[in-house]
Parts: sequence; structure tokens; C-alpha cells
Amino acid sequence: MIMQIVINEHNQEHQVTSLVLFYYHDIIVEKQENKLNEVLEMEIIDVTPNTQKDWERIYAEAFPAYEQRPIAELVALVEQQDAIKMQVVVDDQTVVGVAYLCEIGLSKAFLLYFAIDATIQSKGYGSRALAILKERYEDGLILEAEQMGTQAENEAQRTRRYDFYMRNGFEDKQLLSENSGGVFHLLASTPDISATEYLQAMHALSIEAIVRRDD
Repeated sequence: MIMQIVINEHNQEHQVTSLVLFYYHDIIVEKQENKLNEVLEMEIIDVTPNTQKDWERIYAEAFPAYEQRPIAELVALVEQQDAIKMQVVVDDQTVVGVAYLCEIGLSKAFLLYFAIDATIQSKGYGSRALAILKERYEDGLILEAEQMGTQAENEAQRTRRYDFYMRNGFEDKQLLSENSGGVFHLLASTPDISATEYLQAMHALSIEAIVRRDD
């Protein structure tokens, strides 16, 4: 009976259809707003005296000794070059991660260090932070991931990190970089950022690197 009324009465059918459309529209808008608010709660900002100790702690815990550079050197590079940024990932006024990068022009960057506090990993902070960086450097973000398949002691960790970046929209450029006593896959968020630009950033960071094909 109800279905017949909706079908036979054009005006009522139109009203019901409109209500359904408005309902779904409101749900979509609400989800988009919630997602936007979630991203807006997180910031990636320059280190301050108040956040320096947090940066140093997360950095020391996240990276193997051979990848770490003295804090004094990292700070000096930031003071000497505007393109080099030492930053913290802040969510709801709490430091949850760190980033250290070298900008390449206005819309590209090489991300040398990126890590989330080990005590709160696997909660989506890393993906959210990368989304912010990818939007900020829309023409390309390039980074390193330790070479896999070498039977290293931290092979499982290397694989998790590599897979994490793959899930977050990065692609393997099929290039390996030899630097700082290690070998790294080069991963990029867009095809527009090149190995040449990566090497330019490495030079700015005073790091010698050799790039070769990943055969």
C-alpha cells in the first residue's frame, strides 16, 4: 500500500527521494568534515626549545647508530640553510613524531629522518603525518628505506617500514643509494622527483652518496 502511494503520487515520490538524497549527502559531508578535522589537529612544525628534547629522544630511539648524525651537526645545518628543516609532529599539543628534511625548490623535499614515537606506533600517526607532508610538497617527496633481502638483524623492521611507505602512496624508484655506511631503497611520492634532485639534497646535507640501479 505504501509503495503504491509512493509510485502513484508523483509529488510524494519526489519528496521521499529528496529526503533520501539529503540524508546521504549529510552523511558524506559529515565524514569529510571529520576527516578534515582529524588532519587539522595534527601539525608538523619547526622544533623549539620546548620540543627539542622530545625530538632528540624519538630520533635516538628510532634510528640505528650508523644512520644517526650528531645533534649539533643537524642543528648547525638548519641554522646555515633555510631549506633544511628540523621539525616535530604535534597532535593535540603532544609531540608524537619527528621529521628532518631538505626542501628542493618550493614544492619538493627529501625526507632524511621520519619517525613516530615508538610508544604510540600503529595508531595512524605516521600515515596522517605523511599525508600532510605529501600535500605540502605536492610535486614530490623522496626518502630512503633500508635495503631488504640482506638477512640483516632488523630485516623484519626493514620490511615493515618499506611496506608502510608503499601503503601510503610511495613508489620504489628501483634505485639504491649507498651512503653513511648503509644501502637504501629510494622511494618517492610522485614520479616527478628525480635521483638528481635527491643527490642535490644530499649534497646540501653534506652526505656523500652513490646511486645505482636496483638490479
